[in-house]
Order: sequence, then C-alpha cells, then structure tokens
Amino acid sequence: MTFGLALSCVAAIYWTIAIALLVVSVAATILQPRIAEKRARRRDQPPVSVVLPVKLLEEGFERTQESALAQTYPRFDVTASAVDTDSPAARKMRELFARHPNIPSRLLASTARFAASPKVDNLHAPFMQAENDVILMKDANVLLEPDALAEHLRQLGDDVGLVCAIPYCAGLDNFAAHVEAAIINGPHARMLFLASCLGQGHGVGKIMLFRRSDFLRAGGFSAISHTVGEDNALAKAMRRIGQRPVFSHRPVRQELGARSFHDVYQRQLRWSVIRRNDELLSFVAEPICQAFPALVAGALAAPLVGMAPLSGFAATFGLWFTLETLLSMAKGWQLSYAAPAVFVAREAVMLAVWVNAWMTDRVVWAKDKVHARVAAQKAPPAHEEG
Repeated sequence: MTFGLALSCVAAIYWTIAIALLVVSVAATILQPRIAEKRARRRDQPPVSVVLPVKLLEEGFERTQESALAQTYPRFDVTASAVDTDSPAARKMRELFARHPNIPSRLLASTARFAASPKVDNLHAPFMQAENDVILMKDANVLLEPDALAEHLRQLGDDVGLVCAIPYCAGLDNFAAHVEAAIINGPHARMLFLASCLGQGHGVGKIMLFRRSDFLRAGGFSAISHTVGEDNALAKAMRRIGQRPVFSHRPVRQELGARSFHDVYQRQLRWSVIRRNDELLSFVAEPICQAFPALVAGALAAPLVGMAPLSGFAATFGLWFTLETLLSMAKGWQLSYAAPAVFVAREAVMLAVWVNAWMTDRVVWAKDKVHARVAAQKAPPAHEEG
C-alpha cells in the first residue's frame, strides 16, 4: 500500500467518524428537551434564593437581570453582589429592585479575594448568606423565561446535586456576534445536548441550581477556588459526594448583542484553556467536532470514491453547513444571510483558539487578565462580607 493510499484510507475513517458524530449530535439536539423532561420528576416548589453576580453594565443588562425578578414562582428572593456597589451595574440593579417591591431583594458588597476566578470571589457573600438552601445562580447576560425557575427546579432530585442549562445565543447584532453564536450554538451545544441524551451532565455556568447543603458537603468554595472553570469544578465536586450534575430540559437564552472579535476570541480561549486543564481527553478530541478537519479529510479521502480532492472538500462543506443550518432553523435560532462567511470565520477562530489553548494559562475574564488555575486558598468566613 502506497503512502498516498494509506493517507486516504485514514482520512476516510476520520471523515466517517466525524460525519457520524455530526448526524448523531444534530439528532440529539432536537430530541434532548423531550428526553430530559421525562427525567424531571420533582413536583414540590421549595423556597429559592436567586443570586446575580454583577460587574459590568453591558448591552441588554436591564432586560436580562430583570427577568430574574419576574419569575412565576411562589417563594423566592434575589441577591445581587458586586465588588463596587456604586458602579453603573450596581446602581441599575437597585433600580430593578425598586420596580419589584414585592420580591425580597438586596445588594451585597463582595470583599472576598481568595479564588482564581473573580466570579467565585463575587459569589462568596451571596452563597453563604442566602436565605434558602436551594440556590439559583444566573449570569448577567442570561434571559430567563417567566417559568424558568420552576422548570429547572423539576430536575433537582434527591440524587441530583447540580442542574445546569445548555445556553444558546440570540440577539446577534453584528458579524462577530454571529461567529460566536455559531460556535456556541454549533459544536459546543451539539456535544452538550448529546451528552445529556446519554445521561451525562457537566458544569455550564450560565445558570447553576443546587442545594447549599450539598455544596458545603462537597467542599464548598475550597472545591472551586482553584480554577476559573468553577462550574466544571462544582460538577466534579458534586460527583465525589454521589450527587449527579444534569442538564435541564430547558435551554437558556444568552444575549450577545454586538461583539468585538477580540472579546469573542478571548472568551473562547478562556473556555478552551479551562477544558484543557480540567478535561484533557475531551479537549484533545475536540477537533473531531469541528468542520475544518473533516473538510480536509474529505479532500484526502475523495480519490477513494473517484472524486477530485476539491470536490470532496466542497461536498463535505455543503453537507456540514446544510445540517447545521437546518438544525438552527428547527431550533428557532437566529441565522444570517452571511451564514457561509460566518461558518468559515467560525472554523478559523475555533482552530486558532484550540492551538493557542495549548500554549497559555493566562486568560481574560470581564476585561481582567487572570491565571486559569492557582493554588487553592481558604475561603473567608461569610460574616466578613457585605
């Protein structure tokens, strides 16, 4: 067997696996809400403390944060926390609280400085001082439907320690936002939906629903302070005490607005470095979920079926792009007339990010550069905050 023939055969095997994974994950993305909902058996509605970490006043902040106060849930309170309680974002939170006087709410000053992630520092006060055992944490750019709290809580069974929701991107106002949405709604979402269909859960921090008693039993902040991937660390900590992480049957809407390519790249790099540090095997395998390696494999394998390499490349591009486009239409996700250009830009960004993630531990979080991992430090007592 010549080298060229051997290379074509290896490429054909890779192409077959990549396309099969694409097809299966597309199907899983469509089926997951029905499958996961059948597992949502909880019916009682205990009181919940909703926690909103606050830092920047970005586009859409008012709408997304107010959605947490507009829940059709019988008993819940809302706590926001901020390092600077006089920042524009903090002042906006006070305005939102004033609009909903019937919802118990407060703003805490966050003074903790012990974690790799500034977000974890910001969460210490509201987690430890929460009025209720059940806590829902929501990121600032996540828009909740009015029944979201009630629906996500249905997943928090006796053997479930953490409920997360798979995010999808909406409110896309420029080309860079469409590129980031193509990453999150594309390979990232498909793999998470597939994992959920297979009964697997992971930490995805757009929302996190859990019991504080479980959190403390799993190690509390000591279990998540060493990494900027606190969501994944929390999921692992829950597994260690026999509590499963699961994905909700309800995805959550992540508002992007207008993005810059620099911000898109830095955010994707941060998540990739986290995955490299915390889930090395899956990180190594990530390229098989991306289109570009499959396009190259299609070109190399094409001669085996009597096609020119360029035809194999083009056929793979058409198949991948068509399936993802049809999936977005089926899910009601926002599309652009520039979708082919978005597809190409997405593949370039994902490949560059994956390569770069091997070479750095410095990442950007909310415009600040931080190390992705540090030595774990002891969390301060709750009374030192707010």
